[in-house]
Amino acid sequence: MKKQAVVFCLAVLGAACQGQQEVQITVSNPTEVHRRQETIQLDWMDVQKHLPNLGAEEAAVLDVQTHQPLMAQVLKIDGRTALLFQTTLEPGQKKQFILQKRPEGMEPPASPITTYCRFIPERKDDFGWENDKVAFRVYGPALEDETITSGIDAWGKCVPYPVIDKFIRDYNEKQIPYHYDHGEGGDFYKVGNTLGCGGLAPFVDGKVCLPSHNFAAWKILGNGPIRSVFELTYRPWQAGPYTVSEVKRISIDLGSQMSRIECTYTCSQTDTLPLAAGIVLRETSRQTWTAPQSIAYWLPTDFIKGFMGCGVVFGAEWDVKPLEADGHLLLTLQHKIDKPVVYYAGSCWDKNEEFNTFEKWQQYLKIFKQQLDHPVAVEWQP
Repeated sequence: MKKQAVVFCLAVLGAACQGQQEVQITVSNPTEVHRRQETIQLDWMDVQKHLPNLGAEEAAVLDVQTHQPLMAQVLKIDGRTALLFQTTLEPGQKKQFILQKRPEGMEPPASPITTYCRFIPERKDDFGWENDKVAFRVYGPALEDETITSGIDAWGKCVPYPVIDKFIRDYNEKQIPYHYDHGEGGDFYKVGNTLGCGGLAPFVDGKVCLPSHNFAAWKILGNGPIRSVFELTYRPWQAGPYTVSEVKRISIDLGSQMSRIECTYTCSQTDTLPLAAGIVLRETSRQTWTAPQSIAYWLPTDFIKGFMGCGVVFGAEWDVKPLEADGHLLLTLQHKIDKPVVYYAGSCWDKNEEFNTFEKWQQYLKIFKQQLDHPVAVEWQP
C-alpha cells in the first residue's frame, strides 16, 4: 500500500473514532463492456442527504478495494453542484467507494494530465479544448474575413498532457507550424465553411445552414482535471425561412475521444426546427459508417501522411436519421426547441495504436454508444 493511502486510511480511522461522518456508495456497470476512465457524477444534493455538514471543496473519495484516495473535481453549473471522480469497471462489476471529509493537512490527489479549455485571442479569437486523448477548436470572430462556421476542428494528439497553449505559443514566438507533427501532434484537419468533425446546424431544403458569423461570446463554466465545460453564443442568423440563434455548451471528460455537445436554439417562427449533426466529406475518402444513431468517417490527414476518424453519436432517446447531403454525412432530426439537443462528437488519429484502423474506430463508437445508453448505477449505502 502506498504511503499516501496508509496516511489516508489512518486519518479515516481517526475521524471515525471522533464520530466524523462518512458514507459508502456502490457503482455498478450494467453492461458487458470494459469501462475505462468512467466518470462518476454525484449530485451534491444527494451527498447532503447523507453528509449534511460536508462542504463540497473538502470532500474526499476513497476506493475501498485499493484503499487509494482518488482525484476528484467539484463542478458548479446552473446553480447546481456536482462531485466528479473516475474509475475503471470490468463487465458487470460493482465497486465501492467511501465519501467523507478530507483529513486536515492532506492535499487532494492531483495530476498533470488534465482537461483544459480556453479562449485563444492570439489565434484569431478561436476557442480550444482538450483532454489527454484529443484536442479541438472552433473559429472565432477575428477569422470571419476567411472562414465563418460553427463547425469543429479536430487536432491529433500523441501525448497525454495539454498541448494547445504550447502549439499556439510556439507558432507565435518561433513560427513553428502546428499543422505538422513535431512529436506531440497537431492540426491535420481542414474545416472550411462546413460542420467539420461533428458540428450541428439547421438543415433546411437539403442544405446545412451555418451561422452568418462566428461565435459572438464565450464563457468557461468549469476547467478541471476531470471535466472542462464552456459555452459559445451565436447571434441570430437566417436559416431558410427561420431566424435562429444558438448557445452551444460543450464539455469534455478525461480519457474520452468524445465531447458532449448541448445546443439550445431560439426561433420565434416555429417550435420545431429541422437540424443536422454531421461530418464534412472529402474527395480523398469514401470510407463512411452508419449504425443506429451513430455515424463515422475515415479520411487521410491533411498536411501529413496518416488518417483521422470522425464520429457523431446520439443517445437512444433521439429520433435521428442518417443522410448524405450537401457534402456531409449527417444525422438529421426534427427538433422541438423547448429543450436542448444533446449529442456527442469526437475524433481519433491513427498514430495512436488504439485507432490505427477504421474498424477500431467503429468498435470504439459502438462501445461508447452502449455506455451512453446504459449508464452506470450509483447506490448510496445507509
